Amino acid sequence: MINVTNIGFCYPKAKTAIFEGHNFAVKAGEVLAILGPNGSGKTTLIKSLLGLLPIFKGEIKLNGSRSYVPQNTLSPFDYSVSEMVVMGASGQNGLFAASTKADYNRTDEALEQVGMLDWRNESFSHLSGGQRQMILIARALVSNPDIMILDEPTSALDYHNQDKVLQMMRHVANQGKAIIFSTHCPLQALHISQKTLMVKKNSPSVFGASKDVLSEENLSKLYQLPIFRGKLNQSEIIVPLYS
Repeated sequence: MINVTNIGFCYPKAKTAIFEGHNFAVKAGEVLAILGPNGSGKTTLIKSLLGLLPIFKGEIKLNGSRSYVPQNTLSPFDYSVSEMVVMGASGQNGLFAASTKADYNRTDEALEQVGMLDWRNESFSHLSGGQRQMILIARALVSNPDIMILDEPTSALDYHNQDKVLQMMRHVANQGKAIIFSTHCPLQALHISQKTLMVKKNSPSVFGASKDVLSEENLSKLYQLPIFRGKLNQSEIIVPLYS
């Protein structure tokens, strides 16, 4: 469903590339985590996958419809939560098609899935950053994409809502969709994703099965900090050993 071969991106007139040499593949029903420190090009990579930024080398092959959940967004108009989410149906109905009763039913289902149905009539602009993030995820669900791409979807969320989003991604993947998400949390990658891509500026990326890629050695090199991976009550944990 997604095949990326030796891609690179560089801003015009920049002396060095933001990234190059990324290679990875994601099949239907799989989750890929993109892991890397600040400034490693995670968001730039995601925008390249979406065609929003042009790569200067390599090839990207994506088969199927896509939805995108940015880290956050502000609306220039005072849309309600329901109006914001139902916009996701435009990808199927056409940009200027009127929303139908079925679209609003799907909107309510998506809002219930992310725990935001009670806010359906509230102003999107008046919500907290974490609440807006849940609404953007609901909008992506309404579009019923083949591929869902999320940029740090849990960054503004508390632990409970982080878990809710991770469960949602697993559920969507089990329906045969491909999921790509970026994160700063290796533990999320370990528990939700079959595959992980580690990216670091001016260093080769590392791609493979999450259980293999997310080793103490790889993580410690990635973050320049000792990282512990072990078990707690039969569950695997990954913990940074702060100085």
